[in-house]
Amino acid sequence: MALQYGPATALTITAGGMMAGFNQASAAVTTSTATNVVQVMLEVSVLTTTSAPIGNKQVVVYGYKSLNGSTFSGGSTQSDNVDGTDKFLNAIGAPTNLTYLGTVQLNTGAVAATIRGEFEISNAFGCVPPKWGIVLFNDSGVSLGASVSAQYREIYYS
Repeated sequence: MALQYGPATALTITAGGMMAGFNQASAAVTTSTATNVVQVMLEVSVLTTTSAPIGNKQVVVYGYKSLNGSTFSGGSTQSDNVDGTDKFLNAIGAPTNLTYLGTVQLNTGAVAATIRGEFEISNAFGCVPPKWGIVLFNDSGVSLGASVSAQYREIYYS
Protein backbone atom coordinates (compact mmCIF):
# COMPACT_ATOMS: atom_id res chain seq x y z
CA MET A 1 0.00 0.00 0.00
CA ALA A 2 1.29 3.41 -0.97
CA LEU A 3 0.22 6.81 0.27
CA GLN A 4 -1.48 8.80 -2.51
CA TYR A 5 -2.73 12.37 -2.87
CA GLY A 6 -5.97 13.14 -4.67
CA PRO A 7 -6.34 16.23 -6.84
CA ALA A 8 -6.79 19.69 -5.31
CA THR A 9 -10.53 20.37 -5.42
CA ALA A 10 -12.24 23.71 -4.82
CA LEU A 11 -14.82 24.05 -2.06
CA THR A 12 -17.93 26.03 -2.94
CA ILE A 13 -18.00 29.05 -0.62
CA THR A 14 -19.09 32.60 -1.42
CA ALA A 15 -17.13 34.65 1.12
CA GLY A 16 -15.45 37.32 -1.02
CA GLY A 17 -16.10 40.80 0.37
CA MET A 18 -17.56 39.38 3.59
CA MET A 19 -18.09 42.13 6.16
CA ALA A 20 -16.54 42.06 9.63
CA GLY A 21 -18.47 39.94 12.12
CA PHE A 22 -20.21 37.89 9.41
CA ASN A 23 -20.18 34.09 8.83
CA GLN A 24 -20.32 32.05 5.63
CA ALA A 25 -20.80 28.28 5.33
CA SER A 26 -19.46 26.25 2.42
CA ALA A 27 -21.37 23.65 0.52
CA ALA A 28 -20.76 20.19 1.97
CA VAL A 29 -18.10 17.90 0.49
CA THR A 30 -18.75 14.18 0.10
CA THR A 31 -15.64 12.18 0.98
CA SER A 32 -14.55 9.80 -1.75
CA THR A 33 -15.77 6.24 -1.20
CA ALA A 34 -13.56 4.71 -3.91
CA THR A 35 -10.39 5.08 -1.84
CA ASN A 36 -9.17 4.53 1.71
CA VAL A 37 -9.13 8.20 2.75
CA VAL A 38 -7.13 8.76 5.95
CA GLN A 39 -6.72 12.54 5.91
CA VAL A 40 -7.98 15.66 4.16
CA MET A 41 -5.75 18.70 3.75
CA LEU A 42 -7.65 22.00 3.60
CA GLU A 43 -6.34 25.36 2.40
CA VAL A 44 -8.24 28.60 3.00
CA SER A 45 -7.08 31.68 1.05
CA VAL A 46 -8.15 35.17 2.12
CA LEU A 47 -7.48 38.37 0.17
CA THR A 48 -7.14 41.37 2.46
CA THR A 49 -7.81 44.94 1.36
CA THR A 50 -5.95 48.22 1.75
CA SER A 51 -7.89 48.72 5.01
CA ALA A 52 -5.68 47.42 7.82
CA PRO A 53 -7.25 44.64 9.91
CA ILE A 54 -8.03 45.69 13.49
CA GLY A 55 -8.93 43.90 16.71
CA ASN A 56 -8.31 40.14 16.38
CA LYS A 57 -7.06 40.39 12.75
CA GLN A 58 -8.16 36.89 11.77
CA VAL A 59 -10.60 34.69 9.94
CA VAL A 60 -11.72 31.82 12.17
CA VAL A 61 -12.23 28.52 10.35
CA TYR A 62 -14.78 26.05 11.73
CA GLY A 63 -15.81 22.67 10.37
CA TYR A 64 -19.10 20.84 10.29
CA LYS A 65 -19.76 17.17 9.55
CA SER A 66 -22.54 14.72 8.85
CA LEU A 67 -22.84 11.00 9.37
CA ASN A 68 -25.90 10.55 7.17
CA GLY A 69 -25.43 13.32 4.58
CA SER A 70 -28.56 15.24 5.48
CA THR A 71 -28.18 16.44 9.08
CA PHE A 72 -25.09 18.34 10.18
CA SER A 73 -23.29 19.25 13.39
CA GLY A 74 -24.26 22.85 13.93
CA GLY A 75 -27.49 22.20 12.04
CA SER A 76 -29.98 23.80 14.43
CA THR A 77 -32.37 26.52 13.31
CA GLN A 78 -31.75 28.15 16.71
CA SER A 79 -27.97 28.45 16.38
CA ASP A 80 -25.37 27.87 13.66
CA ASN A 81 -28.06 26.89 11.09
CA VAL A 82 -25.72 24.78 8.92
CA ASP A 83 -27.50 22.71 6.27
CA GLY A 84 -24.73 21.66 3.85
CA THR A 85 -25.21 24.56 1.43
CA ASP A 86 -23.06 27.59 0.58
CA LYS A 87 -24.85 30.29 2.56
CA PHE A 88 -24.59 33.29 4.85
CA LEU A 89 -25.19 32.46 8.51
CA ASN A 90 -26.80 35.12 10.70
CA ALA A 91 -24.78 34.06 13.69
CA ILE A 92 -23.06 31.03 15.08
CA GLY A 93 -23.81 29.85 18.58
CA ALA A 94 -21.77 30.83 21.58
CA PRO A 95 -20.75 28.18 22.33
CA THR A 96 -21.08 26.61 18.91
CA ASN A 97 -21.58 22.99 17.86
CA LEU A 98 -19.13 23.57 15.01
CA THR A 99 -15.59 22.15 15.24
CA TYR A 100 -12.75 24.65 15.52
CA LEU A 101 -10.17 24.06 12.76
CA GLY A 102 -7.94 27.11 13.28
CA THR A 103 -7.39 30.68 12.16
CA VAL A 104 -5.97 32.55 9.20
CA GLN A 105 -4.03 35.43 10.75
CA LEU A 106 -4.30 38.68 8.77
CA ASN A 107 -1.42 40.72 10.19
CA THR A 108 -0.91 42.50 6.87
CA GLY A 109 -1.27 46.19 7.64
CA ALA A 110 -2.98 48.40 5.05
CA VAL A 111 -1.97 46.35 2.01
CA ALA A 112 -3.93 43.91 -0.15
CA ALA A 113 -2.38 40.44 0.15
CA THR A 114 -3.53 36.84 -0.15
CA ILE A 115 -2.98 34.99 3.13
CA ARG A 116 -3.36 31.20 3.31
CA GLY A 117 -4.05 28.86 6.19
CA GLU A 118 -3.56 25.08 6.05
CA PHE A 119 -5.64 22.69 8.15
CA GLU A 120 -6.06 18.91 8.56
CA ILE A 121 -9.66 17.73 8.75
CA SER A 122 -9.21 14.36 10.49
CA ASN A 123 -7.06 15.90 13.22
CA ALA A 124 -9.91 18.25 14.13
CA PHE A 125 -12.81 15.82 13.68
CA GLY A 126 -11.01 12.68 14.92
CA CYS A 127 -11.84 10.98 11.60
CA VAL A 128 -12.63 11.75 7.99
CA PRO A 129 -16.43 12.08 8.03
CA PRO A 130 -18.57 10.94 5.09
CA LYS A 131 -19.69 14.52 4.48
CA TRP A 132 -18.17 17.76 5.79
CA GLY A 133 -17.77 21.49 5.15
CA ILE A 134 -16.42 24.69 6.66
CA VAL A 135 -17.71 27.92 8.14
CA LEU A 136 -15.64 31.11 7.98
CA PHE A 137 -16.08 33.83 10.59
CA ASN A 138 -14.60 37.23 9.64
CA ASP A 139 -13.01 38.39 12.90
CA SER A 140 -10.67 40.87 11.19
CA GLY A 141 -12.50 44.09 12.04
CA VAL A 142 -12.80 45.03 8.34
CA SER A 143 -14.39 43.60 5.19
CA LEU A 144 -12.42 40.94 3.35
CA GLY A 145 -11.18 41.33 -0.20
CA ALA A 146 -13.09 40.12 -3.22
CA SER A 147 -11.29 36.76 -3.37
CA VAL A 148 -11.83 34.28 -0.53
CA SER A 149 -11.58 30.60 -1.45
CA ALA A 150 -10.89 27.14 -0.11
CA GLN A 151 -9.62 23.90 -1.60
CA TYR A 152 -8.90 20.42 -0.28
CA ARG A 153 -6.94 17.27 -1.13
CA GLU A 154 -7.73 13.78 0.09
CA ILE A 155 -4.85 11.60 1.24
CA TYR A 156 -5.42 7.85 0.91
CA TYR A 157 -3.78 4.46 0.69
CA SER A 158 -3.97 2.50 -2.52
